[in-house]
Amino acid sequence: MRTRHLALGLRFAAGGGREGWVRTILTAVGVALGAMLLLAAASIPHVLDARQQRGDARTAIEGAKPVARSSATLLYARTETSFRGDAITGALLRPDGPDAPAPPGVRELPHSGEMVVSPALKELLTSPEGKLLRERLHFTTVGTIGQPGLTGPGELTYYAGSDTLSTAHGAHRLARFGVGTKPPPLNPMLLVTIIVACVVLLMPVAIFIATAVRFGGERRDRRLAALRLVGADVPMVRWMAAGEALFGAVVGLLLGTAMFLALRQFVASVTLWDVSS
Repeated sequence: MRTRHLALGLRFAAGGGREGWVRTILTAVGVALGAMLLLAAASIPHVLDARQQRGDARTAIEGAKPVARSSATLLYARTETSFRGDAITGALLRPDGPDAPAPPGVRELPHSGEMVVSPALKELLTSPEGKLLRERLHFTTVGTIGQPGLTGPGELTYYAGSDTLSTAHGAHRLARFGVGTKPPPLNPMLLVTIIVACVVLLMPVAIFIATAVRFGGERRDRRLAALRLVGADVPMVRWMAAGEALFGAVVGLLLGTAMFLALRQFVASVTLWDVSS
């Protein structure tokens, strides 16, 4: 019986005339904004965790004891530079044998004088602005680093091969890449920032939804009063009113989910506090 009353409320929302449709559309827009915001907030910890895992997977492990040279080891030396205010990180590699491990996102270790670069660095090197940087990175680009080896799409990093690399030049020998530690918990300050941002952004959305629900309220109240006059009791009227509000909420939820799925394709191009997805 309650399902019938709820369905009748949905019918009123769908066939309530121009005022009913305006109220439904406004409610749906408000709910869509709120749903999109909550979905975005819920995805932030996952984005940061995935970024942390990719960073850990490419970390060069230097144990307490020196690694014995074998066909499955390589020499590794980290390099850093900057170009017009942007940090550029890299590493020099010299494999000890054919079974030397490759960093995540790199299919084949570069030979001496060659390098594999991130897509963002490749774009910079091929642009007219990157002429001075090409002179500084005197290696031939032979490939790009895949997504598993990058902490973000805008990262400027590279791996270069060098046959002159040695432990005397500060390099250390590796048997593998990656660390097995658990990801650190979410920064409390970042968590508080997310909560405060959600509350601040949701307040106007809640006010908008409340205003939208009251739009055309006089006509709806008259309809509900007429239902009371023909014998509908208070619970029946409440279920019908709930069904009418549910229609706009469901439409808004679907719309908000669709908006979130569409906009997340562009999240990769956004960088906040040097953090991107």
